[in-house]
Amino acid sequence: MYMKTDSLSLIRDLTLLEGISGHEDAVAEYVRDALEGIGEITQDGIGNLVCTINGTDPSALTLLFAAHMDEIGFLVGDITDRGFLRVQPIGGWNPATLPSSEVDVISREGGSVRGVFGFISPHFLPKRSEVPLPSIEELYVDVGASSPEEVKDLLGIELGARIIPVGHFSYRQASGTIISKALDDRIGVASLIELAWRLSEQPVVPTVKLVFSVQEEVGARGASVLSTYIEAGATFIVEGAPADDVPQGAQRPQTALGLGAHVRIYDPTHIASAHLLSHIDAVRETEGITIQKSVRKGGGTDAARLALGGKGIPSIVLGVPVRYAHSHYGVCSLFDYGELVKLLYAVCEYMN
Repeated sequence: MYMKTDSLSLIRDLTLLEGISGHEDAVAEYVRDALEGIGEITQDGIGNLVCTINGTDPSALTLLFAAHMDEIGFLVGDITDRGFLRVQPIGGWNPATLPSSEVDVISREGGSVRGVFGFISPHFLPKRSEVPLPSIEELYVDVGASSPEEVKDLLGIELGARIIPVGHFSYRQASGTIISKALDDRIGVASLIELAWRLSEQPVVPTVKLVFSVQEEVGARGASVLSTYIEAGATFIVEGAPADDVPQGAQRPQTALGLGAHVRIYDPTHIASAHLLSHIDAVRETEGITIQKSVRKGGGTDAARLALGGKGIPSIVLGVPVRYAHSHYGVCSLFDYGELVKLLYAVCEYMN
C-alpha cells in the first residue's frame, strides 16, 4: 500500500482543483496524469473518463467503480447596476453557510478575481437579535466593483462566469482529520486512483473499469450517459458520504468520522444489491476492514443511473463520511479513507 503522506498529497491536489459541474477538465487532466501507463483510458462526449484495467482472466466478471469529478459551485447569473454579482447555484447549497465566504470568479482570460458572498449587516436590521436566514436569491458576490462596466471591462467577468469556493487544505495528525473543499467527491476520485495504483502492482482476476464521471451534482447527467453503453457485472459507486455525527444530526449516527468506510444499504434513489452487501461483509471480515452501514432518508448518487444500465447492474454505494458536505469546507478522517481503499481492493481480490 502507498504511504499516508502520498494519500494526503493526492487528496490535497484533487480537492484544491477547480471543477464545478460541466467544467471538470482540470480534474480529468489530473486523473489522466495519475493513471498514465495503467490500463486503457477513454473519454466520452459528455466528459466521463473510463480506465479499463484488464484482469488475469478475460472471462471473469467485469467490476465497475465510479466516482464523480465535479464539485458544487455557482455561475454569474446577473450583474447588478452597482456591480454586484447575483448567482446561479450549480448543485445543492445551504445558503446559511455562504455569507462572508470567499470565492474566486473565473475571468474571461482564465484568471481569477477574489470576491466574497455578501448579506445585509446586522446593524441595518430592524431587530438586530433576529438575523434572517438568507436565500440564494438575496445573496450576492462582492468583487469590489461599482458598476457593470467595471465588472465586465476591468475585471473581465461576464455572464455565466464560474464562481468557485476558495479552499485551503489542512490535516491534523493528532486526530487524523482532513479539512478541505470538494471532498464530495474528490475523496472518491482519490480512492479510485489509489485502487488503480495497487491493481497495477497486484493484479486481480476480474477486469476493473474505473469511471470518473461528470455532472453528478446537477442530476447524475454523466452517469445517465454511461448507463447507455457501459457494461459490468457489478458496480460500486464511491462517494464523499454526508456524515450525520454532528450536534444537529441523527440521535444515533450511522455515518460518523473515524468509524470506517461507509456502506449504504438504502437511499431514496437506490437500494443496494443484497449479493454485494454479503460480498462486502465477507471480505471485510477476512481482511479485518472497518465499515459502517447506513440507511439514508435523503440524498442520491450516480447509483440511481448506473444500476439501470443495460439489463440492470447489481450496485452498491461505498464511501468516506464527510461532515458539512455541500459547503465551502468538509471534514473527513484519513483512517476512514484508508479503510475504504483497502475495501475497494479486497472487493476485487475476492470477487469470483
